[in-house]
Amino acid sequence: MRQILILIIFLLINTNTFADKKFEKDLKKISKDNVFVDNTGKIYSVDKIDNKENTILVIYTHGAMSDQKLDKCLSKWNLVPQVIRNLHNKKINNYEVKIYRLCSGVRGWSQSEQDKMWKHHKKTGNLSLKNNDGKFLMTKQKQNQKLKVIKNTIDKFADNGFKNIILAGHSSGGWQSLKIQSNSDNLIDGVIGLHPGAGGTVKNRKEWPWWEDIRYYGFGDYTKLNAIIITHDKDNYNSPNDYSLLKKSNDVEFVNISDSKCKKKATLGGYHGLALTKCYADEEQKENDLINYLGKLF
Repeated sequence: MRQILILIIFLLINTNTFADKKFEKDLKKISKDNVFVDNTGKIYSVDKIDNKENTILVIYTHGAMSDQKLDKCLSKWNLVPQVIRNLHNKKINNYEVKIYRLCSGVRGWSQSEQDKMWKHHKKTGNLSLKNNDGKFLMTKQKQNQKLKVIKNTIDKFADNGFKNIILAGHSSGGWQSLKIQSNSDNLIDGVIGLHPGAGGTVKNRKEWPWWEDIRYYGFGDYTKLNAIIITHDKDNYNSPNDYSLLKKSNDVEFVNISDSKCKKKATLGGYHGLALTKCYADEEQKENDLINYLGKLF
């Protein structure tokens, strides 16, 4: 009995340590693909950026699959899309844009942890379930792990002399970028969200209320947001109606591309990924919505 008790205590103490080691292992595996890219996707060194103070650094974060999977930013749907790469070396007043590809696809909950959370929410209507170490299980969920990776990256670049930072992202990459901005003062200058969102499809959130709760978990002050958000009426993950809370800020601009002549691609998530297509990038070069947004900031 004494040996069993000692084993239980050991497991309770080291559960979080094990989780941290797993997180760091995943991060090390994917971080090798964190690089600067030009408009063609070609990789270059940060050493080629001479004036960091006059650089607008756009950190692009891809979307996410299920909690149990390690996302790969070199997958077709996770690459930096052409619409963002086209910003490379653009002159915005006295500044020049550079693009950084951030791989943030660390794993989150195990399947058993996810099942526990669903059961807890069904019983209580909230996300207050804690781990054995006393920490909320939601902190281990993939979206919040992704947020941690993005925040650490911002801090790293700020420490290295970059003064003007924009977060850009597709799907959950864009959603976590907005979440960071809502909780921070002057940490970043703006957000470019391509179909941003988290928490399953529109249908999921109607059928399972925990998806909606997870979607907004951790958001801070919506009035702090300064962003441009690309939407589509037929996006089955995030319809334009899903962004009502973001409208609390007068500095959030919405661009609905439902009238685009571009065709959806299944490999990019259908209409949820229409902004990732080269076709949309070509259309955007005529509209210049992103350039105009950056011009307002700088």
